[in-house]
This record gives sequence, structure tokens and C-alpha cells, in this order.
Amino acid sequence: MKLTPLYQKHIDLGATMYTTGMGYEMPAYYSSVEEEAKNVRERVGMNDVSLMGRLDVKGTDALALTQYLIVNNAAALSDGQSLYSVMCDAEGLIVDDVIVMRFSAEHLRIITSSMFRARTLVWIQKHIDKKKLNAYVTDISSYYAMIGVQGPKSREVLSGITKIDLSKLKFFRFAFGKFGDIQCMIARLGFSGELGYECYVNAEDAHAAWDMIMAAGKPHGILPYGMDTLDALRWEKGFIFYGFDATDEHNPYECRVSDFIRYDCGDFLGREALLKIKERGPAKKLMGLEVEGGALPPGNQPLKIGSGRVGHVVAGFRSPNLDRNLGYAYVNAPHFEAGTKVTLEIDGTKTAATILDMPFLDPAGKRMRI
Repeated sequence: MKLTPLYQKHIDLGATMYTTGMGYEMPAYYSSVEEEAKNVRERVGMNDVSLMGRLDVKGTDALALTQYLIVNNAAALSDGQSLYSVMCDAEGLIVDDVIVMRFSAEHLRIITSSMFRARTLVWIQKHIDKKKLNAYVTDISSYYAMIGVQGPKSREVLSGITKIDLSKLKFFRFAFGKFGDIQCMIARLGFSGELGYECYVNAEDAHAAWDMIMAAGKPHGILPYGMDTLDALRWEKGFIFYGFDATDEHNPYECRVSDFIRYDCGDFLGREALLKIKERGPAKKLMGLEVEGGALPPGNQPLKIGSGRVGHVVAGFRSPNLDRNLGYAYVNAPHFEAGTKVTLEIDGTKTAATILDMPFLDPAGKRMRI
């Protein structure tokens, strides 16, 4: 059993706990997914994301290495800036999806999921050795706690306990400061689709930082939220969770992350394969799904047009904020067009559904950029 530095907080707050695929004991929810998800959209929530992987890449070739391993353009980053990307293999299949943070040209941090951090560490080291680069990678995941503070009131909450001018901290930027006497790094990032921040503190300061944020957030209606709630929020926004919606059997064009590929920034791993996929088009694509009636679409259920199979459900969910039965589905070419009508079976009953574009909520992404 693996525990984050905030495990006891979740127990004290009466969270419903579960064990993740990598053995972490995490809160699924505290009150209910519906209440917590609505509170993040309307006010502010806080969650424990300490289980995320954090890999520091350092050395004179740190930037060149990172540039080669991701499909986005790390060379365009300035100090204190981050970007989202995927790493691909030579066939253009996704190895991991990551956030890259630049501290300097010789120090970058790669944020991975907890599930794949060990594999991604090996992947990075393999290419350091293969290319004989002056760089090294260190897993620093256990050094820090990460607390997400998400929602339209998040800036007001954190501004009450730090001297960092959060009104000037732009999207995908990070800065250093303090919560009282606690050293912290605040990044304007998150997985909710709202204005939000991820706060790094030393592991031994996790409880004090949590209590400080909770106290500052009380006048703004802050509530803690769990991982099931985080899923509901990111599904509403059409975000992928690598290992579930996207795997190493998928390429970026299938998973709706091809917009992050930068072909004009030199060579990178998988470039030639991805150009070929771009030219011929993806064989399938991750799309949204809305189901008629009151039931949720079950995972792996075939989607059909007439008697022909045209895809399958990845996951179904009830959107707390849109009050609709929605889902993710992989749809085969040439059927991935919004408005396409399909059928599936739910509990033995033929049910109508409609293919949708994603995200379902705030398609322009204005809420997280305010």
C-alpha cells in the first residue's frame, strides 16, 4: 500500500477511499461526486495530486533531450513556463502524456502519471544512454506534496496566503514563494478546466499547507474533492487520462492531442511515423457520446450503425454540471463526425446515441484562462 503525505487528512475528513492501479490509497470522494464537481465549477475545490510522477532532467543536454522525446516544442519555453505534450515511440504510438516545466535550459521537470512514472524514467534514461547525452534524470516524486486548488475562486483563496502576485501568473506559468513560512511553488495548471493552480510543498509541510489553504478557502466555500470527482471534471472537458482513454496502442491523432505536435521545431522521436499518420488520417478517433434514456453507456460496449460495428465505448458518466448521460468512445473512420447516430446495447436493450465533439463544457477553454 502506498500513501501520499496527505493520507491522514483524507481519513480525518471521512473520505471514501480506494486503491489506485499503482497501489496508492486515495480519496474517491468526500461527500458526493455531484456536490464536489459542482463546487469546483461554481466556487473552489482542493485535491491531493501528490501521487503524480515528477522527474527532474538536468545537464547541459537536458533541453536537447527533452526536445527529442516530446512532440511539442520545449525550446520555445522560457524559465518559469510549462507546456503539455505527449512522448511517442518510433512508430508514433504514445509512451506517456506529460507536462514539461522549464527552470532553466539545464533543468527541466517532467510531470507524469503515477501509473507510468517508473516506465517513463527508464524511457528517458534509455535515450540519454543511446544518444550519449550529458544529462541525467532523477525521480523526485516522493520529495513533494502537490495540492490542486481549482475553481473560479481559486485565485482569491491563494492570494490570501501568498505574496506571489497571482493576477500576473499566466496560464501554464509557475512561480516560487511561501504560504506563511512554508516554501512553495505555484503553477497555474490543473485537470479541471477551470481557473486553477497546483501547489508544490515539501512533503513534511503537506499537512500545514493543506490546513492553511482550507482555512483561507472557507469564506469562499472551498471543499475537498476526490479522484472520482476529478474524473467527472476532466471528462466534461474532454481531457485524456493516459492508461485509460489513451494507451500505448494509440497515436496522437486518434486521441485528439495532435494539435500539440510541432513539426517545425526539428527532429523528435516518432516524427516520420506521425507525418505518415497525418497524411493518411487516423483509423479511429476518440469522440464524445450522448446516450438517450436514463442509463450510462458501459465500457467496451460496441457501437453500431445498422448491423455494422463502427466503434466502442471507452467510459460512460453522468455529467454533474451538464445533467446529461455522456461518454467517451473510439469511433472508426469515416464515422467520426459530430451528429452521427449510432446504437449500443445497455442491459440487453438497444439504445440510441449520438456522436459528439469534445469538450462537452466550455469548448473555447475560456474558464481556465480568466
